Amino acid sequence: MFISRRQLLNLVSAAVAQRVLPAAQTRSPKPARRLVLVTIGGIRRQESFSQDGVVQIPHLFNDLLPQSLFFPYSVNEGVTSHFNTIASILTGVWQHVDDWGSEKPSNPTLFHYLQQQKRVGAEQTWVVTSNKQLTANIGPGANVILSKQLMIEAVERIINGQTSRQKLEREQMLQEMTAVLETDYERIGWGVPSTSAFQDPEVKKTFITALGNFIHGPDAPASGDELTFLIAREVLQRISPAILMVNFSDVEVAHSGAYSLHLGGIRRSDSLCHRLWQFIQSNPELSANTTLVIMNEFGRDPDGSGTNGFFNHRTNTECCRMAWSMVLGPAAKKPQVVERVIRQIDMAPSIARWMGIEAEKAAGSLLPELNV
Repeated sequence: MFISRRQLLNLVSAAVAQRVLPAAQTRSPKPARRLVLVTIGGIRRQESFSQDGVVQIPHLFNDLLPQSLFFPYSVNEGVTSHFNTIASILTGVWQHVDDWGSEKPSNPTLFHYLQQQKRVGAEQTWVVTSNKQLTANIGPGANVILSKQLMIEAVERIINGQTSRQKLEREQMLQEMTAVLETDYERIGWGVPSTSAFQDPEVKKTFITALGNFIHGPDAPASGDELTFLIAREVLQRISPAILMVNFSDVEVAHSGAYSLHLGGIRRSDSLCHRLWQFIQSNPELSANTTLVIMNEFGRDPDGSGTNGFFNHRTNTECCRMAWSMVLGPAAKKPQVVERVIRQIDMAPSIARWMGIEAEKAAGSLLPELNV
């Protein structure tokens, strides 16, 4: 029996859970405050927080905005590429390094500050991402999981005859993904400094059964971002780290020119952010001390531009540079909409102060609306 796409997502989550679970056995003391930082690849205002765009983001607009500290004007003054933007958000300094993740950020990240100032172990700092540009260099010393790349690598190995496993069947796929995790994860951009080992087959079966229950109905959409969400939720549930950064990038199908699929990616990001917040709120260990920050990385180019509008994010225009930021949980003093323009680099020193650390080299300013 050949494996379906949904079964494949479940198996990837199960395989990664084997690498996640052992870290909980040797973890540092529980952090007093936790941060979950979500970044979303480029979404224009006209497809999100505008009169015509809110139909694409019903959960962000109707469910999360009323209970959040919302900055509708968060400007990206740096390089509007994924690696540089996220590096800037994490460091509080506009970064200009290689766009494809071959270089580390040139300034310390929130991961560095937490590890150095609070003396926490690597198992307390995690990145789970759909975007292959966010290599392990985005969080040196953190656990960096490229969820979609693991699935692609395992499928390619079987299809190209690079393994003794010859079919895309359930058990063979699980075996191949396990082999990639054990022997070759660094080649596909991962960074896993935590001590870990795979569990016995009975535990694997338990994970597969449990993860099957995470899917809401047999016809629910299956995508790279859904896989990222499932793995991120496993990390939260099993490890409850001090910092978890999650990146959703289904919206980047825009580069292929498929506007309808781009809108589908926006709606999926909207739904997954809501589900993530619901999960945090439903978990007693997380709800009281976990702040969720959701940040759009940038917009996209305007219609009629020489870069094909929504296809890309290259122009020095407000349409491309103006993003938004949302803060939910104890770091926000109170729900409100802040109308003034802020910079994306202001978030790192502000959220660091709330966590009890100092982003010493950050160039951003403290946001007084946060509990800093």
